[in-house]
Amino acid sequence: MKIFTPILAFLCLVCVLVFDACSDTNAHDDYSFERAVQDLSILRGCSSKSDSSTYCYQLRWRIPIETENLQRFHIWVDTLYVDDSTTSVPSGAKEHSIQVAFQNPEKLYDTLDLTKYVKDYLHQDSLAIAIWCEYADNVRSGDVQHIFVHFGDDLPPSLVTITDSVWTTGVAIDWARPTDQRDYYAPESLSGPIAGYNVLLWAENENQDLRRVKVKITHQGKSDSLGNELWKRHHRFRFTNDSLWIDTTSQGDASKNYLRLAVLDGKGFDFSADSANRFRMIIEGLSPESNYTIGIIAWDSAGNASGTGSVETNQLFMTTDRIAPLMPKTLRYETDSLGKATLDSNRIILFWARSADPLSDTSRITADSILHYPNDCFEGLCYRQVKKYEVCIWNGKSWEVAAGAGGMSEEKYTKSYKVSGDSMAVSATGEYVTDTIRWIVPKDTVILRIRSMDSSGYYSKALTDTIYVSEGPEADLNCPEGFVPVRTSDTTRFCIEQFEHRDSDSTFAHGVLYSEAVAGCEAMSASGFTISLCKSADWKAACMAQGRSSYGVIEDGDFSATEFLYKNCGVGSDDSTLALDMKKRNKLCVSPDGIRDLSGGFQEWTIGPSDTMLYVLRGSSYVYYTGSSRESLSKCTTYSLPNRSRAGYTQDTVYLYREGTKVDTSYTLDTARTLYKKLTKKDFKDSIQIFKVSSADGDSLGEDYAPLTEYKKGGKKWLEELAGNLKYEAIRTEAVFFTGENKKYKGAAAFYTDPSISYRCCAYKE
Repeated sequence: MKIFTPILAFLCLVCVLVFDACSDTNAHDDYSFERAVQDLSILRGCSSKSDSSTYCYQLRWRIPIETENLQRFHIWVDTLYVDDSTTSVPSGAKEHSIQVAFQNPEKLYDTLDLTKYVKDYLHQDSLAIAIWCEYADNVRSGDVQHIFVHFGDDLPPSLVTITDSVWTTGVAIDWARPTDQRDYYAPESLSGPIAGYNVLLWAENENQDLRRVKVKITHQGKSDSLGNELWKRHHRFRFTNDSLWIDTTSQGDASKNYLRLAVLDGKGFDFSADSANRFRMIIEGLSPESNYTIGIIAWDSAGNASGTGSVETNQLFMTTDRIAPLMPKTLRYETDSLGKATLDSNRIILFWARSADPLSDTSRITADSILHYPNDCFEGLCYRQVKKYEVCIWNGKSWEVAAGAGGMSEEKYTKSYKVSGDSMAVSATGEYVTDTIRWIVPKDTVILRIRSMDSSGYYSKALTDTIYVSEGPEADLNCPEGFVPVRTSDTTRFCIEQFEHRDSDSTFAHGVLYSEAVAGCEAMSASGFTISLCKSADWKAACMAQGRSSYGVIEDGDFSATEFLYKNCGVGSDDSTLALDMKKRNKLCVSPDGIRDLSGGFQEWTIGPSDTMLYVLRGSSYVYYTGSSRESLSKCTTYSLPNRSRAGYTQDTVYLYREGTKVDTSYTLDTARTLYKKLTKKDFKDSIQIFKVSSADGDSLGEDYAPLTEYKKGGKKWLEELAGNLKYEAIRTEAVFFTGENKKYKGAAAFYTDPSISYRCCAYKE
């Protein structure tokens, strides 16, 4: 690479004229792109000729498309003649540029070591570099291209994201140390040190004095309540005269509703321990029900700030009021003669007196079964409506929000109710509101908690109740342990296992044969009952729960029973562990009678209505079936008849009829046609291999068959694939005539197994 000295002064005028003639309005605009360098970049690294060991910068560019008549490249440092928006070469620029000769047409890229040219600019954050091409034909230079060389850290840290938690007189502010890219040429390096943070708290009420509120900041196990170590009151970070420093701020009465803090840091983002990046600030001494904004700006060690921030754009929060909402102390619901809650399908309808949020602690509103208001206590003057209700159920370890219950009062609790005899009736002057908890089953015990919350997030004392659910009208059937009662008609009742049948080790039976399912149920006994595999019609009746095909699930508004069953019952999930592990099953997958997992889980063997339809698989499973609709798979009407496809054959007489050159095969005699040939068993050339099928325990299950040629060709491996987890024993061959069709071999249902198949037993009163 050769660098030219500036050209003679008189040639400069010629060049200026050439450049003027080739301005943006020149007719040769088509050279603009072809004669411009591309892919400009700055390389951090020293060339072999560089004499610097502390900093090195190289300019790299792609040779332009048009190389004919290309003589040299002009590089301009700084913006004296060529500013960072110039597109065509200005007058006077060429005579002071750095010039690089174009010598090798085979090169794709060229470079220039900038190190000695930029040494006088290192005190700046960055420096503009411009480059253009000079051509010998003097038609036009290529467009001027621009890039910046970055020397120092002029990249700000990422924005600080804060979360707040408020109460009556204070707020807790949490944030994480932001990442900071120090080196423009190392974008993956994001752990530049953060010097600290400017915190600005502002009160909307300009008469409120924030100057002496209590502040405590915690970071990495250290707590500072006095501002001696982690923070400084009435200070802020500032960057002036190339220096970052901490300055004091005004403390006068004119700015008393402002609080400014400087929070110290000094470390970079820790990617190995997120907790090391966490800060918490607690501010106490705020006013109840007041609006505030807070903003936090990070400063890196080079004096770059993550933002500017103002009271208008900073994060808004509001403290809560001093007075908690009031809740009544009594819950109402329908009960039976024993005082136990009765079910509407799988729901309990709840009623409680409407909550209220007093405006002062002198409201004199009292609570027992309802809220009692003084005669002079009116809404808006004495109290206001609460924001929402929260309905929770105790799951044995913690409070869990009841699915579908609770929410915003203006959306859900618009109707009012009053006591009317033994029930509740809608009334414009009623004191009660209503809600529903779902998926409750007979004999359940439900521990319930209801709280109201005001507009500032303040919760009321909880209304708690333990609800004992009635055993239901079929409780007198006294089902065996593990069974629940089901009524199929006014006169017919039976019991069904609550879950799929479980083995002695309490694991769900699966991958079972029909005969094994029958034997498993017959092995059970209970006084006064006959236990057997469930009949198909009884299984369906139990699943439909009061005539609803979607497992008893009631559809309200936009609530979809199909989507509910897919979500909670694992229908078509392709996840067998959900079916096998009791702990992973969803307790919401339950019928109103308390029968679990009839949808999803496993398909279940049932006894069919006739000898020709003896083996019926009921329900869906975790297996995903392509081409089947979600709605049909999730319904209780889903069933399948297990069959295996086998080559169709006949051992009866076969009749052949010729019509011209075509021979027609018939399996019945046609006296209206001329018989060409009659084939009987002695004439058949095809054969089938018949196998004796046994279970893994050696119990005979029946017979299966396959074409003899397939058996001989496939050998032992083929037979193992056919047998699966059963035992196939070749016992005889028979001559047949293959019909050329596949048919469903119903005998195969006797040894049809699949991991997705289980069963459950039914108990019938003797």
